[in-house]
Amino acid sequence: MAQPPVIRVPKPARSSYQPNRPLSKSSLLQSQVKHFRDLEKDLPPERQTGIPIDSITTEGPAAEYIRRMTVQLHRPPGGV
Repeated sequence: MAQPPVIRVPKPARSSYQPNRPLSKSSLLQSQVKHFRDLEKDLPPERQTGIPIDSITTEGPAAEYIRRMTVQLHRPPGGV
């Protein structure tokens, strides 16, 4: 069986991530935060982040919230 081609993805420019950029400037991040919050509501309390999404106003906290939720969603059910 032939190997699939390797697709190289360039690293984003350092200026792409601006932790102090207002969340209002990125509808993608706003949607991701809201989507993860909807998922978080169904997690057991011990797996929820405890981060109120109203407190997420810039890209830095949004990235941290998304990271923490991704960790929780990749854990097997019953894993803490």
